[in-house]
Amino acid sequence: MATVRRSTRPSPATPRIGSLPTLALVLALVGAAISAVAVVIHHRLATSQSEYTSFCDISAHLSCDAVLGSEYASVLGIPVSGWAILSYFGIFGLALGLTRSRGEAQLRVASGFVALAGAMLAISLYFFFVSSFVIGIACPLCLALDVVNLAIFAVAILVVRSLRESASHAWPSPAIVGGAGIATIAAIAALAVVQLRHHAAPSAMTVAQVREEDPRFYAYYVSQPVVDASQLGGRHVTGPATAPVTVIEFSDFECPHCGHAFVDLNRALEQAGKDVRIEYRHFPLNSDCNPQVHSRIHEHACQAAVAAECAGAQGKFWQYQRLLFEHQDTLDQPSLLGFAARLSLDQAEFERCLASPAAAAAVAEDVAAGAAAGVSSTPTFFINGRRISGSLQTSEQYAYSFAVERELAATATSAKETAPASRHD
Repeated sequence: MATVRRSTRPSPATPRIGSLPTLALVLALVGAAISAVAVVIHHRLATSQSEYTSFCDISAHLSCDAVLGSEYASVLGIPVSGWAILSYFGIFGLALGLTRSRGEAQLRVASGFVALAGAMLAISLYFFFVSSFVIGIACPLCLALDVVNLAIFAVAILVVRSLRESASHAWPSPAIVGGAGIATIAAIAALAVVQLRHHAAPSAMTVAQVREEDPRFYAYYVSQPVVDASQLGGRHVTGPATAPVTVIEFSDFECPHCGHAFVDLNRALEQAGKDVRIEYRHFPLNSDCNPQVHSRIHEHACQAAVAAECAGAQGKFWQYQRLLFEHQDTLDQPSLLGFAARLSLDQAEFERCLASPAAAAAVAEDVAAGAAAGVSSTPTFFINGRRISGSLQTSEQYAYSFAVERELAATATSAKETAPASRHD
């Protein structure tokens, strides 16, 4: 009797998507786990106010802290990584649905899967742009999530290709794909408008607005000690002498936190304009030139500070300072000479200055002034005399500090102007 052998090939009605849903499940769990770590770092940064440093604060150009602590790290008061966790839960649920559904139901689940995966990848690319070109610092955890989102989208495309053969009609529906694409673009556009508008808030902010927008920061800031900073001013000054806010900074060119502060402070200064005066002083964390430090924490910090003094001797301190902070990973002797050449400094004079005792003495003078004022770490700021140990978390917080000090200075000036009239009456 002849036996009929049944074909083991899957029919078009029951396509084989193999282990793709399982791979999507694993990727969703990985993404959720990375996002959870990012949420924890975001929370610690927000509550510690510069006293916390995460494991992935690697350098001035590669730091989770700088990105996760920025004003772009939250949407509607919720960390972006928190929204990401919700998205990964969605991917997890849809991946489970792919394994348990068949026919038209499976096609509907797959449509949702590819739409969500595409939206996540698009939003991931938006934040990659923000991190790379707006903040200017790469976040290792964020980059890992970018890879996860790209992998999830690739899985979604493979699922679509596997299921397309079984569809009795055009699938995925052009209307569904187009609608999801338009919705995603609209969401990203709205997000960009809200964040950039918030970022470009006017400098004439009031203390009441600071209290309302960031009460935790306000409470932290006004609790910091105020000292007499009249003797702390350094040689390198930018901004008008009549500015209501003076920021004296003790810094180290090789310090990652100082690099973050450089970026955020300069962004806030673009908003503040002539309301703020900056005075820069050296405090290298290296025992070669700083007796307050017991080891060579930053190997090139002393020589970088001396080089900045030598650039200042030729009228290019601030331009050289920018180059040093922008290239914190390359501050060896050849690099320092290269920066001088880039600024068209007199190379022979620059090299003579590097070896001179005068430039080293200027750095030593700053270190002594910092030590006398209680500076023990970098960066340390004196904002109208209010001592801030460590960098503030965002450029917005620097703007908040300027707003508080500007209003306090205006109040003090008003009180002085009215006091004689009151005595006369």
